[in-house]
Amino acid sequence: MTPFLRMTGRLLGRGLAGLVGILVGIGLFTAVQAPIVDSIGGAPGLAAMMQRLPPILLALSRTRPEFLAATGLTGFLAIAYTHPLILLLAGAAVVAFAARSLAGEMEQGTIQLTLSRPRSREVAYAARVLGLVVVVALVAVAGPVGTVVGLLAARPAGEFAWAHLLPLAVSTAALVWAIGGLALFGSAVASTAGRVVGWALGLLTVSYFVDTFADVWRVLQPWRPFSLFAYYDPGPVLADGTVNPRHLLVLAVTGLVGVVAGLLVFRRRDLPS
Repeated sequence: MTPFLRMTGRLLGRGLAGLVGILVGIGLFTAVQAPIVDSIGGAPGLAAMMQRLPPILLALSRTRPEFLAATGLTGFLAIAYTHPLILLLAGAAVVAFAARSLAGEMEQGTIQLTLSRPRSREVAYAARVLGLVVVVALVAVAGPVGTVVGLLAARPAGEFAWAHLLPLAVSTAALVWAIGGLALFGSAVASTAGRVVGWALGLLTVSYFVDTFADVWRVLQPWRPFSLFAYYDPGPVLADGTVNPRHLLVLAVTGLVGVVAGLLVFRRRDLPS
């Protein structure tokens, strides 16, 4: 194994227990959706329940009764992927890695040990980008794996296209990559991991709020294009098996801009002694 890969493995290993816990949490949450669906009368029963919800609560569900009525089991399973808990866990995984691997090491002074060896800042930063890509991939597949397990265990009534889980994973990876890229930029700017986590959580909270309530509060509608979650809509992806290329492009470019900006900052900043 090359020194570069060993460095990446060390960065991932430091937060392995927390990452595994998050992945298990995502998988369990998506797995229980299939056993639940029959207990509430299937997707038609859920659609009837949601028709009675006020607009503000319907916005929180991030779906529509008519979509559930048209897509059945698929529509119900898709709700899990827009649930605040899932989005929080997915964001926490990449934010924690980005904060710990760069700002956290600058805070503890261990980054100097890494750079004291014959390797450049660019190589050290690239190892963190590779680690971020690994975390993004793991988070993206954790949900679909849980869905598969739940469906095989419960076998609920209704049609479901298994192949559509792949584009769903791609769509999720794009969202998580965008969050991670911005978090890595914040980690290059900050000198403490706690500050990065605070910035990232604040950004995600505002972004989620704007996208969720833009349909019921017109003041927020002009700001919706600036929300990351405006480009993540797993319901149609799971139903149709296609990902909006514009959404993928926006999220991919956002993450890339964050990563490149982080590199430019990290190359020039003075490291704490």
